[in-house]
Amino acid sequence: MKLKKIVFVEPASTHLHVYSRFTIPRLGSVLLGTIMRDRGYDVKVYIEDISPVDMADVLSADVVGISALTSTAPPSYRLAAKVREAGIPVVLGGTHTSFLPDEGLDHADYVIRGEGEYAFADLVEALEGGRDLEKIQGLSHWRDGRKVHNPERPRMQNLDDNPIPDFSLVKGYGRRSIASVATSRGCPFPCTFCSVPGMYGSGFRTHSIDRVMAELKGHAGTPYIFFADDIFTANKKRTKELLGRMIAEGVTPEWGAQVRTETVEDDELLALMRRSNCFNVFVGFESINPKTLKLYKKKQDLAKIERSIGKFHDHGIKIHGMFVVGSDEDDVETIYETARFARAHQIESVQLMILTPIPGSPDWTSVYSQGKVDILTTNWELYDGHHCVHQPRKIAPYELQMASMKATEEFYSWGAILESLLKRDVFTTVLRFSAKRLVKDWWKDPENSGWSEKLRQDLYAERQRAGRAAPAAVAVPEVFMQDQAGRLLERFLHELGVRVMPLAEPAAEALHRLQATVDVIITPLVQRAAKGREEFYQRLGAVTAAIQSNLDNLPRVIQLPLNAEQGPVFESFAKVGLLFSGNLTRIREAYNRAAEVIGLWGEAPATTQTLPILNAQ
Repeated sequence: MKLKKIVFVEPASTHLHVYSRFTIPRLGSVLLGTIMRDRGYDVKVYIEDISPVDMADVLSADVVGISALTSTAPPSYRLAAKVREAGIPVVLGGTHTSFLPDEGLDHADYVIRGEGEYAFADLVEALEGGRDLEKIQGLSHWRDGRKVHNPERPRMQNLDDNPIPDFSLVKGYGRRSIASVATSRGCPFPCTFCSVPGMYGSGFRTHSIDRVMAELKGHAGTPYIFFADDIFTANKKRTKELLGRMIAEGVTPEWGAQVRTETVEDDELLALMRRSNCFNVFVGFESINPKTLKLYKKKQDLAKIERSIGKFHDHGIKIHGMFVVGSDEDDVETIYETARFARAHQIESVQLMILTPIPGSPDWTSVYSQGKVDILTTNWELYDGHHCVHQPRKIAPYELQMASMKATEEFYSWGAILESLLKRDVFTTVLRFSAKRLVKDWWKDPENSGWSEKLRQDLYAERQRAGRAAPAAVAVPEVFMQDQAGRLLERFLHELGVRVMPLAEPAAEALHRLQATVDVIITPLVQRAAKGREEFYQRLGAVTAAIQSNLDNLPRVIQLPLNAEQGPVFESFAKVGLLFSGNLTRIREAYNRAAEVIGLWGEAPATTQTLPILNAQ
């Protein structure tokens, strides 16, 4: 059977995000559409951030390809269900289903993993009866009611084999729109939170300069080009050659690209960037916290960040600063300090993205999917960098959620808008005003406010159940106090002025006597145990079991969740501390002093300033 019409769709995120008002089109669907158009098929491409999807048009196709990022996976799945109900084959691709193909096949007929140029064309040929499904590398599919994952397909080596993406296939795209041009694939840097190397490899593959120049000339009249490379200046020699050609041939639209701080170490490169009409750069600063930078494997320090800001600005290049907040080394003040740092260094725009466990990243593979750090939800719509979906170590998820948005509000303040206006920087003024409105609209979204409220309820649940009366004395299993987390709890409560009584491995009658001596028993709930400590957990389990079997005769029992793989986390202790104080600042100070005393972090933590908005009311 000959297929005639193919429709590709990139659904939009269901939530407002940093690029909601400034759409930079991704290239995957456009490139696949161009390939299949060149093979004689009738092709339509819908990028929902650019134009609404015409379902009548989609349902008139012979096959539909849907691209899914993690945050757009749920709307992609909902669209796939509608298409399959109409009896039309659905092919899922993109980063999310490349790493979770089993999940993808729950919603589609086929999943293409990784780079899809050859695999999609091969699949269409197979659907027409000219190829065996089993021999298509990189394809996941159904066979006899079970999921089958064919072998991986080697990554394309000669990128010039691909045609130049034809944006005229995109519904609603106009010449005055932003155009994306990719000159390379892959990233040689090992940032732990990023899925790019997993998708495109750590090798750096490039288009020829001639091919890039031809593509740029095809976008004549487009006001702004975004170089969609993961790191545009990874090969500085090649980048300088490209920019030199652009200048020599008069192909110099305003452009921007993602770069690293090392870019400024080459003065010749910077000069060529400015001469070729570089308008702005998107710089992955990631953090101003040295410990976080080390954790992310960024191989840069604060001095390098400050130097890069100065040199970009010296060359008249605007900066969009990209920061990832909420690592296990960040606290609340780190987030606010990040916004103040960006403002003090006159960065034109920022995004404070919450660390998010994206499938395919090294962190997902080695940490989150292994249960070493708790994931709060697998509602992928919240995996957009603006919702806290994991359990950080030194900050409660609610605090991280609130601080990231409040700090963003601080950066895009009226003062910042006025500052750029006084400089007669119209672009930055409009950008900051738009971002300010975007943050305001973000809060109006019921799902956003609802998620924030859920995190708040989780944090304050024990306090709300207990009412306002603060307990005077607490019992803690003696065996638990031999552990680091137990010693931390004992010292933490001491810092809050609470009397702690050790609870020996109890007999039932000993437990009964606690009714008259303590108000609360705190017992650990071990969610993930550490290997090699079986005897300790056995003794702890015996105490916990005895307590649970005598609940009717005991004072109130509170469980302290523990993940030994991650170590003590602030939120678990904050939930206990809120029984004695409604002030999270005081609780944090007590926790930090306790951590310092027992040597939890090896050194005294930074002082946390008062943040009244997070205190219990």
